[in-house]
Amino acid sequence: MADIVGQLEQARNLAFSNREMFPQVLRQVFPLAGNADLTIQRWCSQFFKDAFRASSDKLDPAAKIDLAIDAVDTLSLLMQVPDHEVVKNTIDASVVVFRLVYRYVADNDGSNGIWAKLQQLKAHIAGKYLTTWPLDAADTNEADMRRNIEINLELLKFVMLVIDYQSRSPTQPGFFSLSKVNPNHTLMKPQQLEAEAHKLLEKVLQVLEWDILVTPVVTATLTQLAFVAHRKPQFITRVFKTVENFDSASKYQSNYESVEEFKLSRKYTDRSIRIFLSHTLKYQLVPPNYQQVANKKVSQVVSRGDEVRRRDILAIEDPSITKRKFEGFENGTKRLQNLDYKSLYCLTDPNNELNSFDLTTLPPNILVSMTIAALNKASPERLAKGLDIVCSRYKSALQRATGSEVKKSESDDEDDNMENFSSDTVFTLPPPQALNFAEKKEHLSLIIQNFFSLADQKIPEVNDKQDTGAQLTQIAIKTWKKDSWYVLLTRLATRGMRAAPGEGIDVEKEQELADMVRQAIFDYFLANIHSRIDIVIEWLSEEWYAEKVFNEGKALQKMAQENNGVVTEEMRIEVDFLTTPTPIYEKWSSKVLDSMISFIEPGDRKIFIRLLSDLPYLTDEMVSRIKSLCYDPGRAKIGFLSLQFLVMYRPPVKSACLNVLKELAEGDQDDLKEEATKLLEKYS
Repeated sequence: MADIVGQLEQARNLAFSNREMFPQVLRQVFPLAGNADLTIQRWCSQFFKDAFRASSDKLDPAAKIDLAIDAVDTLSLLMQVPDHEVVKNTIDASVVVFRLVYRYVADNDGSNGIWAKLQQLKAHIAGKYLTTWPLDAADTNEADMRRNIEINLELLKFVMLVIDYQSRSPTQPGFFSLSKVNPNHTLMKPQQLEAEAHKLLEKVLQVLEWDILVTPVVTATLTQLAFVAHRKPQFITRVFKTVENFDSASKYQSNYESVEEFKLSRKYTDRSIRIFLSHTLKYQLVPPNYQQVANKKVSQVVSRGDEVRRRDILAIEDPSITKRKFEGFENGTKRLQNLDYKSLYCLTDPNNELNSFDLTTLPPNILVSMTIAALNKASPERLAKGLDIVCSRYKSALQRATGSEVKKSESDDEDDNMENFSSDTVFTLPPPQALNFAEKKEHLSLIIQNFFSLADQKIPEVNDKQDTGAQLTQIAIKTWKKDSWYVLLTRLATRGMRAAPGEGIDVEKEQELADMVRQAIFDYFLANIHSRIDIVIEWLSEEWYAEKVFNEGKALQKMAQENNGVVTEEMRIEVDFLTTPTPIYEKWSSKVLDSMISFIEPGDRKIFIRLLSDLPYLTDEMVSRIKSLCYDPGRAKIGFLSLQFLVMYRPPVKSACLNVLKELAEGDQDDLKEEATKLLEKYS
């Protein structure tokens, strides 16, 4: 399999380096998507995503349309693969393919076969919105609402594209809609397509009507509805009716989130509502009969937000918070914990004292009456889910019992061999059994928890004025201080578990363990970005330095091998001038930037600029992420201040900042164009 993937990578490199060969390579890859091997399916989905999102200098636009038509069947096939990565990449590729093929059919009436395939692809993707695909359904609808969020956000992009293309819009240059399709088109029936767009919009609005808050999906939905308000006047009344009825204070706390998480969800949902309404009011998009309602709702969420800012949101006692009625099972695990009938059938809390009650003491007629009453009360769906859990436990118990019999047989054989035992035989204690990967992850998780427990411990002051002559000079920690725990934790990830590709079969597993530490630090930072900005800056600085030194060492080692193992001063100088790749640093610093951009308030500009100032390295892609702040009416000032700061004080990214400003200056929003043009004239 490694050889096949290696050949595919060579073909990919050829395609992206040779514009003329690109279509040929892509067409040869299409049949491979039908391969049953998941590794190949993942590779194909990633390649299709990158190929169709490639710029015109990589792939000719005319050829891209032909390739998009050929890709429709393949993408429909990949959409049925129950794998998170495959589905996510397929949706990204399908967004581009749908746009190209839809326009092609609009311009070429009579493309019956192509239209039928495109309709099938649309049904495969849009029909999975707000489902758990590619995951299996949980035992409650509430759990399903909060799962698979990343895929549903990808699906939302596709669904909104379908709504945009299948509904009419006022004539706007640069945008395509049903208004540009010939009214007499034999395949694209305007009434049918617009009715389907209405149905999809209703499905999108369902998220705002749920009785719990799923903040990422709600926020993304409101962002998309802002575009609907601009371009689809026929939908505005329906959208504002839903927004009017939406109130975060009336939502239930989910059984799968803490009170603190629920409070934060309400805070950020209110902020999204405020931004949406302020934006629509500013551009006079609100229908006249909703003007008063919109202004009142803005005042309501603003006053609620001011109250939250005056006090610690997590410390506020809120008696209005009510948990949603729990519809699942307190003990829904499908693995049998103990080999007994009580554990097999128990769906309640295992610690409930009622489980210890001996039902055999009751007369049979009472037991029968209780059972019949319980079965009559239970819904068929709930009963089926409960039986499914018991069935899964029974199967796991059979597997454990089979394994125990094998071990017992082996033990009996060893007892038979004891007859030949000799006391003169020298016995050597065997080495400890190596931990498997699952055990390593479990132990590492405990280590991480212990490190974070140190964060809350009070450390007594230590006198640093000691005789340093006998101390080691190159150590990070000479005396234990309050911040020593995260120095060790970051170095555990960046140096303690670092391995280079090709150095062993467990490189990917080592990387996964290191990522567990990184994810834990990242989550710790997200819990309080204001007071933990120093921690994340120190972590990312260590990440960049360790990766840069490691990769420079590998490059120097490679040069030495080509020079009979001799390292010269010229080699060291050459390595210093090489652009050393730091993909791990770039991945996690981008995640930190994304999280900051998503949650910072207008008053957090000092923290955000501090982060941009102290990060050891910024890529053009990281800088481009600031653009989303400029588009946010409530936080545009932070975005422009950040770009101005980087232009003035970080010369290496000046060109990237100017490119972002040029994009904003060339956009269609007048307020952004004015500010961006002013900065361009000053710093270009």
